[in-house]
Order: sequence, then C-alpha cells, then structure tokens
Amino acid sequence: MPAENYGIISLLPALFAIVLTLASRQVLLSLFAGIWIGATILVGWNPIAGAAHALQLVIDNITPAFNIKLLLFTFLSGAMLGMIFLSGGMNALAGRIISRIKTRRQAEIGTSVLGMLIFVDSYASTMITGSVMRPITDQFDISREKLAYLLDSTTSPVVSIAVVSTWVGFEVGLISQQFNELGIQMSPFVVFLQSIPYRFYSLLAIALVFVVVFTGWDFGPMKRAETRAKETGKVLRDDADPLLETREEDIVTPDHVDARWWYFAAPIVALVAVTGFGLLYSGGWPGRTPVNALKNAATADAILWGVFSACGLLLAILVGHARVALDDVSDSIFEGFKMVMFPVAVLSLAWTIGAVSEALGVGPYVVSVAQGIITANILPAVVFVTAAIISFSIGTSWGTMGIMFPVAVPLAFNLGAPLSSAIGAILTGSLFGDHCSPISDTTVLSSMFAGADHVDHVNTQIPYALVAGGTATLLFLASGYGVSPLPLLAAGVVVVVVAAYTFSERTGFALPRVFSSDAD
Repeated sequence: MPAENYGIISLLPALFAIVLTLASRQVLLSLFAGIWIGATILVGWNPIAGAAHALQLVIDNITPAFNIKLLLFTFLSGAMLGMIFLSGGMNALAGRIISRIKTRRQAEIGTSVLGMLIFVDSYASTMITGSVMRPITDQFDISREKLAYLLDSTTSPVVSIAVVSTWVGFEVGLISQQFNELGIQMSPFVVFLQSIPYRFYSLLAIALVFVVVFTGWDFGPMKRAETRAKETGKVLRDDADPLLETREEDIVTPDHVDARWWYFAAPIVALVAVTGFGLLYSGGWPGRTPVNALKNAATADAILWGVFSACGLLLAILVGHARVALDDVSDSIFEGFKMVMFPVAVLSLAWTIGAVSEALGVGPYVVSVAQGIITANILPAVVFVTAAIISFSIGTSWGTMGIMFPVAVPLAFNLGAPLSSAIGAILTGSLFGDHCSPISDTTVLSSMFAGADHVDHVNTQIPYALVAGGTATLLFLASGYGVSPLPLLAAGVVVVVVAAYTFSERTGFALPRVFSSDAD
C-alpha cells in the first residue's frame, strides 16, 4: 500500500508512543511499542511479522553513517565528561563562577546566555552549557526540569537562526533547491536572512526564557517543580529517573590532584575550535567562502573530530599534568560510557519511530489535509501549524523541512504569498517538534546533560512551547494579511509576557499537567 494511502492511521505509531511515554514514564518500552505498531501496519497488520520488521527497522536506522557518528559522538561525550569529573576541573570552574553568582536569577541568566553564545551547533551547546551549569544551578536549588528547559530553549532556537551554524547550510540548501526548480531568480542566502524576522516561534521561545527568568513567572508543572526545589532543596523529584545515570560524585578526583579550572576549560575550547574548523574544512574552506563551506559541511564529522580532540587533550592533561594513573582514567571513561547508555538507546528508537512515521506517510497526509484549506492570506499560519504537527510527530526538524519545502514553497510561489514569510513558517514550525517532542534527539540530549528525568522535562516544557507556538500562529495569521514582522514580534513579546503572568500562580491560576507525571 502506498504511504500516502494510510491516511490518519499514519499518525498512530508516533502519537501512541508519545502518549504512552508521558503516561507510563517507560520511555524505551513506549517507543518500541510505537515502532512495533507502525511495523505491524507496514507489513499488513500481522503482529508477529511486525515484531520482526520492527527489529530490522531499528537496525536500519542505527546503521546510517550520520547516525553512527552521532552515537559515537554521544559515547565520546560521555568519556569526556567522565574524565572531566575525574580531573575536578568542572568543580574548580564552578567554584569560580559561583563566587560571582549570588542569586538563583543570576544562575538562570548565566545558563541562558551561555547557551546562546555557543550558537555553532545545538549538540555542542547543550553538552557544554549543561555540563558547566548543572553543578551551579544545583547549588542554587534550581530544578533539573528548569535547567533542561533553559538548555532546550537557548540551543536549537538560537542555532536555527544563526548565520554561522551547522543548520544554516542545510536550510540554505533547501531554499536553493526549490528556487532552482521553480526558476526563482533570488539569492537563497538573502531570502534566508529575510526569513529570520518571520521565525516567530524561535524568537518568542527565546524571549519567553528571559521573561520567565527575570520575572520568576513559572507556570504549570514547572511551577510545581521549582517550588519543590526551592522549599525542599530537591532538584529532582522523588523517584525521578534522570538520563544521566552516573553523577559527578560517582567519580572521585584523586587526593593528590590539584584541580585547575582550565582542566575543564581547555578541552571545551578544543571542542569548539576543532568543531568550527571541521565545519569549514569539511565544507571546502579556504577554497570556498565560509557561508558556502558551512552549506557543504559534514556536520557529523566535525562534531566527532571536536569531541575526539577534547578527549585526547583531556587524556594528556590527566596523565601528563595531573599525574593520574591510567587505571583511574580508564575507569572514568567507562563510567562516562555508562552515563550515555540510556540516551543512546532512546536516540536509536527515536530515529526509528520517526522513520516509521515517514514510511507511513505522516508528512504527505498532514500536508494533503492542510492544502485543502490554504489561501494566500492564511498560508503562513497553515504552513507553520502543519510543520509543527509533523515535527512533533516524527521528532526531527530537518526531516520536517525536507517534507515541507517541496510542497509549501511551490504553493506559496503559485499563490503569490511572500516567500520569506512562507520559508520562515517552514523553518520555525519544523523547530517546534525538535524543541519539545519527547522523541526528538535535542530534547533527549537536553534531558541528558541537565541530568533531568526525560518525561519531567517534556511535561514541564510543553506549556511554555504551547504559549510561544500559539502566539506564533496568531502572528503568522496577521503576517498573511500584510502586517510587517517587526511590529508583530513586538506584539508577540507583549502577548507572551501577559500569558506568563496570567498562567503563573501570581494570579491564582496555574496550568495543569499536560500528562500525569507525579512531578509535584
């Protein structure tokens, strides 16, 4: 049966996995259950054959080179963190930072700003910011749910609009492809820049972070998590299951080691520098301009080179300067591997269920439904909502962009709708799922490096995402009728401020949990 004929059934595997994950808190079993249901549908509703096909699908989605490199990156990240814990460098740096941070608000601001400053790659930003700030936010009794939210909301939303990042090449490449096919004589990179003011969801998600940080107007499950942390000192709820299984205190720094702050800073600088150089070099620089080089960069190779370089430098520091025995270093590496075993399993299954959803035709189905109601005026809003639904269902922004561009750009061109608005709607709508879907790799990594329970992170973040997403939908509706994006953005910021105030317990009202999670 062709994928486009599955209709509404194509939504079943992803929705089942998402609801079961949030309701039962059993992430791996829920994801595999969704994969099994999808595989069963694909093989003609035979549950036995579906189970066999589900296993094959997992294998097929682990073995692509990009995915293997990302898994290896995750393992090496664990090894790097294990060695950093052994060196004591993180504690030394945290001690210096803590001496300058006096309040919870300053700790949250520091986390948000650091996440935004590392705009080259969302994975690197999440890993570095989470690793640096977790002991600091713990010191000020900031819940791990809040830390995960700050990581998630200042990495992908920022990287997606940065003009120098691992995303820009992919995004500009998609624009270029459609312009070539449609014969549009415009610069893809210029249109990319013109679309930035229309990235309403991305920009409002960032704005909401600072509204909440500066005002303290948390709401919904996040409010309860923050109240728990403030009143009891418990940064995790009782019975929480944080993705980061090994904690820093599980790896003891030898007594003879005089921990230096640069034991942590040096490998992080190496990670960022080598990743940045790797992006440019793998894309053909210096023979190409930096922008063209980033467009053609091998992202997975670059981040892999970066983390491997950081591990090598750490090994040299531990053995050569700190005089740590190789046995201790080896033990810390394996403890680091233990940290990331569960995230690796989640990532593997998340990729698979996304592939199952694509095989069932989620994208074509949602697009076909949306096409029947699109006019030039409402096109930006419909494109945004459609991209958000698809990205939440399959857990990948890039996959959603690949689905949406061949449909939405020609449609906008033929209807005479502004291309910058339509493209902005695609790019920021695709980010929605990457930002808050429980089966998104960046959501998983945010939970991992915050040391948060994954379901608690998703449950506490979704209300914030819905506030930004709902406001963005209204702004796209207005933009379709010719309103300039800058006044709309200003109005959108006002709306999210009012929404945060209204939903906070300052007015006696708090949003209920999106799903039951015992997060009190």
